[in-house]
Amino acid sequence: MVVADPERKAYQAFALKRLSWFQVFSLPALKMYWKLLRGGMRPERYDGDDIYQSGGDFLIDADGNILFAHRSEDPADRPTAARLLTAIDRVQREP
Repeated sequence: MVVADPERKAYQAFALKRLSWFQVFSLPALKMYWKLLRGGMRPERYDGDDIYQSGGDFLIDADGNILFAHRSEDPADRPTAARLLTAIDRVQREP
């Protein structure tokens, strides 16, 4: 499930931080942006969105417990699918 958070309540609850200009436009992030542009993705207008907001990936159980947390250090810092699947497998094996 993907959840939208226009009021940024989850952003605050998960202790996500604002990135610096150098993090947003770091070499890994610029490489990611270039790859997306070459692949046909077109830039979107931000219309007041906070481009400095960091992202994160979280696995949360039905009771609201955080089972896995990855807070991104820059826009290109995302866990691999393999890492996420490993975390899901680990959680499923726990009693």
